[in-house]
Order: sequence, then C-alpha cells, then structure tokens
Amino acid sequence: MTSNLPNPRRTAGGRSASRRHWMFRFLVVVTASTTAFILAEISLRLFVADTRSPYIYDEFTGTRLRPGHKFVFRSEGYSSNVINSRGLRDREHSLEKPAGTLRIAILGDSFSEAFQVSQNRTFWAVLERELQAMPEYRDQKVEVINFGVSGFGTIQEWQMLEHYARDYSPDLVLLAFLPGNDVRNNLRQLEPDHRRPFALLKDGELQLDVLFRDDPMEKRFRELTWSACKDQAIRRSRVVHLIYRTLEDWRARKSIVATVGAEEGGIDNAVFAPPTNAAWIEAWQITDRVLELIQKDCQSMGARLVVVILNNSVEVHPDPEVTASLAVKLGVSDLEEPQRQLTAIGDRHGFPVIRLLERMRDIARLDKVCFHGFPNSSPCAGHWNELGHETAGKLIAEDLSELLKDK
Repeated sequence: MTSNLPNPRRTAGGRSASRRHWMFRFLVVVTASTTAFILAEISLRLFVADTRSPYIYDEFTGTRLRPGHKFVFRSEGYSSNVINSRGLRDREHSLEKPAGTLRIAILGDSFSEAFQVSQNRTFWAVLERELQAMPEYRDQKVEVINFGVSGFGTIQEWQMLEHYARDYSPDLVLLAFLPGNDVRNNLRQLEPDHRRPFALLKDGELQLDVLFRDDPMEKRFRELTWSACKDQAIRRSRVVHLIYRTLEDWRARKSIVATVGAEEGGIDNAVFAPPTNAAWIEAWQITDRVLELIQKDCQSMGARLVVVILNNSVEVHPDPEVTASLAVKLGVSDLEEPQRQLTAIGDRHGFPVIRLLERMRDIARLDKVCFHGFPNSSPCAGHWNELGHETAGKLIAEDLSELLKDK
C-alpha cells in the first residue's frame, strides 16, 4: 500500500534547497549592488565634480565655505565652482594689500555668494571691471574681494568682517543688504535656523549671542545614531551625497514660487511693511545697532562703509500688478519700507546707502525683462540671473565712483 504522507526527508531536503537557493540569490544581489556602488563611487570621484556640501562649521559665523572645495551648482542656474584656499568664492587674494590698490570687501549672503552664475558674471566681478575701466582708476589697481556666504544675516557679516575680512586691509567695505531675509536673520525669534550667532539688546546694550556653539538641541541631534550615520554617509560617500543633493535640489526648485503675491522660499514678506509687532521692531533695532558697530569697525581699520540695498524679485518684477498685489495683501501703499529704514539708519550713523530698487524696477518694466530667475527654476523669481548681476554691478560702480570722489 502506498502512503500519501509526505516523506520527511524529502520535505526537509526541499526546504533546505529552497533556503540555499534564496540565500544564493540574496548574495548575488548584495554582491552586485556592492560592486555597482563601489564602481559608481570610483567613477564619481574620478570623473564628476564634488557634489558634497561646500559649507563647514565656523565658530564665529556658524558656517563658512570649505577652503579648496570644487563642485558644480545646478539647482538654480549653473556654475562650476572652486572655493579659494581661504574659504571665499573668489580667486586667490594675498592678505597683504599690494601698493597702489583700491581694495573693496563685499559682505553679503547668497546674492553675493552667487552660485547661480559664473564667477566672472557676478555683480562684484562686474563692479571690479567697471571701476577699473574708469579714467580715475587707470593708474590704480581695483581689487574686489567677495566674503559672501549663503544664509548670512547682518550679524554674521559683522563677524565675517571682524574675524576674516579685516585681515585684508580693505579701503572700502560694501555690505550687500537683502531686505527679504537679512532683518529676520538677526533675531532668534524670527529666524528658524539657529546655527548662527544672534544678538540681544539688554539695557540698550548689544550683546552677541553665540549659543549655537553649544546648542543642546543641535548637540542632541548630532549624537543620535541615525543622524550621525546619515551625516557621515553624506560627507564621505559621493553616491550618497549625490542622491541627497538631488533631493535637496528638487525641494529647492519647489520652494521658488513665482505666483502673484506668493512668498518665495527663504523670504519673509513681512519686512516690506512697517514693523508693528514686538519681534519685528526688535529685529530692526538690532539691525540698526549691528550696522552702527560695523561702521565703527570700518572706521577703526581705516575703511569706509557703504551699504547697498539689493532687491527681491517681487520688488522689481516687470509686471507692476505683481508688486501691487503684494502691497495690497500687506495693507501698504508700496514695498519700500526697507529702503526707508536703511536710509534712515545710514543717516543716523553716517554711512552712505546705495538704493538699486527704483532704477532696476524702471529698467525691468521699460524693457520687460526679469532680473531674477533661470530656465531650470522659475522665471522672474529667486536669485539674480546674469542680467540682474550685470545691471546691479554697473549701477553700484556708478554710485561708488561718485562716493569715492567725495571722500
């Protein structure tokens, strides 16, 4: 009689063979994936520009550019970058100022860092060429040095001047002020990124707040196993960082909004209205005092301070309805409150303020051109494009040449 019961030996042998089969397939997949990862890592290191972050921690400013870093920027516009040996997005400059040189230091944020365009198309490169071509500077070398770093507020620019820019003995310090976020950057209550120095007003005195150096939340985050592992993987692996950077670039493109009256990523439209709540009043007070201290620092090093007010896209949009729509939304007649505030601060503390807004707005509307935006992001939104940098650089050069005649 034949039994219908399964043979225990055959069943066990079948299961064992099935496990070996799946184990073999798993090892093949792991081996192939590991080999592909290693080959991709080698290829990226040999043939592709570094995709890792160009920023490093700095005890004075919170963050700085990584000295000697080479990378390609593609998320908005395009540029191929080499950060110089002292951590500046610029060519190499000697610390000692050459004889017969007019040396200008640029302090600013991402508009001055200007990764969106080639280095020779930035407003500070245009400024250097324009001044050098003027008859009064034919027998003098004009040298413009860029200290701009993305995300910087006025306090970080002050610290950059104190600890780095002053070593170059500038004759003139040009502080590029971006209304859309520079005021917000200066107050902890308004600024979401706390990995930076702030300042406090106590009994009328300005005190530097450097809690970022030992922020317990930041320290805790760094100590978390997953966060630490992710951070190390991003820093050390080109493949992992390329994936991470691709996701970040995608998020960055989504954050650049070009709709009427919308608030661009990283920009706070509240600055375009007179300050009414305690936070914005304090932010402007701190900005005032920091600019006063920058002015005093410049005087102590024998340099002249000039503040130039940059513009956000909504301020110089070629369609007047875009600007008017935001003004209506904010309940104001225009978006020129930062212009008035900064001009008054300059008058109080004795430094000139260059206003680009009116002239760039007139050109944009007359010629129907956008000074902001790129084909790979959003038109008429975000950072200055090449036309924006060229126009601003020429206007700043004209104003500076007049100011320098009056010194």
